[in-house]
Amino acid sequence: MTIRTEVDLGRRAFAIGAASAVAGLTIGFRWALAQAPQSGPPVPPMIRSNPRLDAWVRIAPDGGITVMTGRVEIGQGMLTVMRQVAADELDVAPERLTLISGDTAQTPNEGVTAGSLAVKLGSTALGLACADARATLIGVAAKAWSVEPGAVKVEDGQMLGPAGQRMSYGEAAGRISLARPVDVAAKRKSPAEQRIIGTSYPRVDIPAKVFGQPVFIHDLRPAGMLFGAIARPPAYAARLVSADLDAIRSRPGVVEVVRDGSFLGVVARREEQAQAAAHALAKAARWDAGAPLFGGQDVFDYLLTAPSETAVVHTAKAEAPPAATTHKAEYRRHFQAHASIGASCALAQWQDGRLTVWSHTQGPFPLRGDLAKGLRVSPEAVRIIHAQGAGCYGHNGADDVALDAALLARAVPGRPVRVHWAHEEEMAWEPWGSAMVTRLAGGISADGTLAHWTHDVWSFPHSTRPGSDAGCNLRSAWYLADPVLPGKAADIPLPTGGAARNAVPIYAAANQTITSHFLSAMPIRTSALRTLGGYFNAVSAEMFIDELAALSGRDPVAFRLANIRDARLGAVLRKAVELAGWVPGVVGKRALAPEMIGTGVGLSRYKNSDAYVAVVAEVSVSTKSGLVTPLRLWSATDTGRAVNPDGVLNQIDGGMVQAASWTLQEAGRWNSGIMTTVDYGSYPIQDFLTTPLMHSVVIDRPEQPSLGAGEGSQAPAGAAIANAVFAATGRRVAEIPLTPDRVLAALKA
Repeated sequence: MTIRTEVDLGRRAFAIGAASAVAGLTIGFRWALAQAPQSGPPVPPMIRSNPRLDAWVRIAPDGGITVMTGRVEIGQGMLTVMRQVAADELDVAPERLTLISGDTAQTPNEGVTAGSLAVKLGSTALGLACADARATLIGVAAKAWSVEPGAVKVEDGQMLGPAGQRMSYGEAAGRISLARPVDVAAKRKSPAEQRIIGTSYPRVDIPAKVFGQPVFIHDLRPAGMLFGAIARPPAYAARLVSADLDAIRSRPGVVEVVRDGSFLGVVARREEQAQAAAHALAKAARWDAGAPLFGGQDVFDYLLTAPSETAVVHTAKAEAPPAATTHKAEYRRHFQAHASIGASCALAQWQDGRLTVWSHTQGPFPLRGDLAKGLRVSPEAVRIIHAQGAGCYGHNGADDVALDAALLARAVPGRPVRVHWAHEEEMAWEPWGSAMVTRLAGGISADGTLAHWTHDVWSFPHSTRPGSDAGCNLRSAWYLADPVLPGKAADIPLPTGGAARNAVPIYAAANQTITSHFLSAMPIRTSALRTLGGYFNAVSAEMFIDELAALSGRDPVAFRLANIRDARLGAVLRKAVELAGWVPGVVGKRALAPEMIGTGVGLSRYKNSDAYVAVVAEVSVSTKSGLVTPLRLWSATDTGRAVNPDGVLNQIDGGMVQAASWTLQEAGRWNSGIMTTVDYGSYPIQDFLTTPLMHSVVIDRPEQPSLGAGEGSQAPAGAAIANAVFAATGRRVAEIPLTPDRVLAALKA
């Protein structure tokens, strides 16, 4: 079944807001990698960690149904998907369910909502638990009526017997206990039996946001709330020498001033009072600025020359005809930010030695663990309650601000304290997406097949989230008088991958060598930005495959199809070029005109294990200004069973918008000590007026397992845009973003 959508400007607004599924190291990754062979039915990773049935579903005597998920809503429609899955497996209307999400006191521990795993792992676990609950309740009714379970029908939580008997879920639940392990042999519904899964059920979170209801953490206003703000150092490595706290205490509205080592903060009655006092405190304090970033080097020189952990992470060897055409290239990507339109916010309250934090974290349980480390308390003394925030696309400041709020709230026991970072604070102090360098080399046999392929990647870490075994990954913990420092950053190994994610080619090169050069030391703190290394590795590979096609005189689509061995990759590519009306041709150097139009293609399978996505892009290139304008994007996606097809399209469309922004505009700059691109003037992002028209389809495969889609379109869309510039001009711009000055330099080369 193919589902189509044309995307207009209003839809694009929702697409951008919905494009918030995120990447990063999750507990789910570790469990998925660590599952050992076993007898009997496979145990889903989230069930393995949270085996009790009543951790997932509870049924009250009055028939009220509560389902719990450790996954959280970050704009990607996850609450809707979980409600669909639970309702379908329980045979009740979705609106009948009470859904609790991301509360360390009430929900299962599912690690971090990231890496496009919420549907793939989270809904699988919840669906199995609900199928078990339904079968158990039917068993109660069948036993009471002395009939086979197959004779019992369910209509919206009411069980009906063959002789007209009736029993509610609530009545049946009163006769048994769900406080037992999930039966992993429980049978889920087949695609033919599903009535809600596979439909574009309306998003449950959108209406409140559209009509301005208080659903975001920024809207919380509990009684007695105070406001906090942090006095930031002038540089990442700076340390406090001295500060006059008494002068700040005398300012209007100030309730408390907190100093712990180099951590400085203010609690006040009003937000503007706290911010003004914190700014004055930081400015008047004396700081030791510390060492300059990168030792004064260019970041790419630093990446290529600083000590790194070098490892061959993938190889393949086979007989192949000799290469008739060879090529090598280097590509570069700058630091890129989450740049959340709504800056990070948290609310914290200490009461009787226990801490409650309201946070838009992607990982309530990992955050609880790192807060406990930083505050030196037991994890059981900390409760995290998820509240929605602005889309974050990875590890932004949401976790850090939670510790800020907790440290300030500790100085005023019993009073809730809200800390809301300024946008400039978010941009400077959040973790950034890593700068990267890739070098690729390859060869083509005379018959057009790939003979060999090498891919080297240099990168800083792509996940320094809370939840690591050693140290504390919350920034303010590092500035305390008795600091709790982070452990050594580790890369995420393949097959999931961090720095090397999507570096293994999707094309059938006979001989392959993939090498990672991982720099664990971070002069600028880096962590999960959506897709981790997957965006740039796949963009690099797709730029390289276009260049190989051009050198061998072949159409880039035909060249790809000749070197693909996965039929589903071929299917999405054929569908995307069909939508775009692709005209075969060969890229070559062009005679420059004032404005040039080009069409390019990008293809990827996210993480080499999740959604298949192909994108075709049409761009215009001004040879006078160097400005690249994306005009149209066409995409085709195969995500296996699409639980909510419209939700998949939102993710794909939003990812393409984000890819346009990354590929054409976004780059961080810094001085000797700190990031300086802290506003949308110095760090522009994609706007509504220049967002391209989009035409997207989902190829639904009900017989296949659901695959992660949230981060599937960034890489192929970015590659398609870069390749469209190549097609328009015949010149390659090999440094992301493709800014006008870089385009002009390539045109003059």
